[in-house]
Amino acid sequence: MSKYIVTVTPPTPNGDLHIGHIAGPFLSADVFTRVQRQRGHECVLISYSDDYQSYMQRKGIETGIEPTVLAQSNTEKIKQSLAAMKISIDNWMSPYKNTFFKDAVSELFKFVQERGAIQFHESSEPYCESCKVWGYEAFGRGLCNYCGVDSDASQCEGCAHAPDANLMKDFHCKLCRKLPKFNPVKRAFLHLERFAPLLQNVHSKYEKRHPMDSWLDTAINQLKPWGITRPEEAGLDLEEDGSCRVHTWFMGMAGYIAAFREYAAQRNEADLFSRFWYSGDGEIVHFLGFDCLFSHAIAYPVLLEQCPEINVRQSFIPNQFLKLDGLNLSTSRNHAIWARELVEKVGSDSARLYLASIAPEEEEGDFRSDEFESWHQAIFEDLVPRIFHEVEAETMNWSWSRELTGPDAGLLNGLRQKWLSAGDASNFSMKALAATILDAFALCRVRLGQGEPVTHLAAFIAVAGQALIPDLSHRLIAQFRLYENAILCWLVDGSPADYSI
Repeated sequence: MSKYIVTVTPPTPNGDLHIGHIAGPFLSADVFTRVQRQRGHECVLISYSDDYQSYMQRKGIETGIEPTVLAQSNTEKIKQSLAAMKISIDNWMSPYKNTFFKDAVSELFKFVQERGAIQFHESSEPYCESCKVWGYEAFGRGLCNYCGVDSDASQCEGCAHAPDANLMKDFHCKLCRKLPKFNPVKRAFLHLERFAPLLQNVHSKYEKRHPMDSWLDTAINQLKPWGITRPEEAGLDLEEDGSCRVHTWFMGMAGYIAAFREYAAQRNEADLFSRFWYSGDGEIVHFLGFDCLFSHAIAYPVLLEQCPEINVRQSFIPNQFLKLDGLNLSTSRNHAIWARELVEKVGSDSARLYLASIAPEEEEGDFRSDEFESWHQAIFEDLVPRIFHEVEAETMNWSWSRELTGPDAGLLNGLRQKWLSAGDASNFSMKALAATILDAFALCRVRLGQGEPVTHLAAFIAVAGQALIPDLSHRLIAQFRLYENAILCWLVDGSPADYSI
């Protein structure tokens, strides 16, 4: 039995969640957790609100609302959207004034600094004298010096590398669009360039999604010191004079540690953290957008290596971006579908299954509104009611064990093998899981058209689909009194446990 610490990159609480957020790390992490639990593994799914993001500081200036007030309000909206989508986070932490969070950040910074990997020295950073802001991230914008895409100087959305503001073209203040001056400032730097062998070792131990494999080769070959404090900007002060204000990307790993510790305290399980983080049996599985790769896949393994007791494996499951009707999602242009609006329209099962089926795992996905409406009508309005009607009418003497030796035994085993492969932690694919469930639905449609039984296929959908369509699965299991454990036993290990309905 494995122990998985499943993380979702914390969202900036400057607004609610749209379908792009859901189709990326949020739904994938939820489905992964549900499937691993079906397979008998222990999982804790954690995330938190990115309260210290500099974009919150800029949003506060633009709206005239205190950033902490904005963060609290939008965090509640985010939680409501996750609940509507039936995405269940074991612990969602609020970092602002959170003792667990501050203690974990301080502890991690201390460990790394004591081992010489963090050092303070002067650097030249962009500063807008008109707006009195530094251009470390949210307040500065230019063309990435690696790929040329419009980016801040933190992590590029185009290539996922960490741009250098001194080398970026057309760099300007985001508030007034004036060119900044580059002023000297004393900052702490994490000397990543010392850890290429460590990173190569960490990333050699798991299957990597394309194009993360090639991205890592480039990133590890161009390692350089990474600024982790941002004086006079957003962040958490580790010194009262503000000289050690660490930024949110450095704090991410500490945030996951803090969220887990808070979860253990809430459950009053004193040994929970040590069982997952110290025993050597645990694995952190990071679900993240591709643009967050630098902090997660480069910085965080280095940070964890400096912690004296922590002994966990790490793997990283990034996703690309989702488009809407061929265009980039944009809340400013009102070109977005909010998660809760979609659920209100079609229900969580339909939203989850469709978003999973078009998940941007290795390339961009595209939510086509007209295609989705036709798809939803065909599956959830037409086919699902027919399945319920036909299963209700089929014989009460139906036996699962007979199906496993009957004419559809090979078909069922083929579906099972697809489910096993897609749900395997080492090669997980939510998109492939969705394709497996949709294959079973398609077979139901064919069999119904031929006047043949579909109860065995409905039973497969009910149990194999629990991670993707939890409400429909529950309805099928409850209404037809399916012996869930017997089917799950076959699904996971192939044993032909019998049951009748």
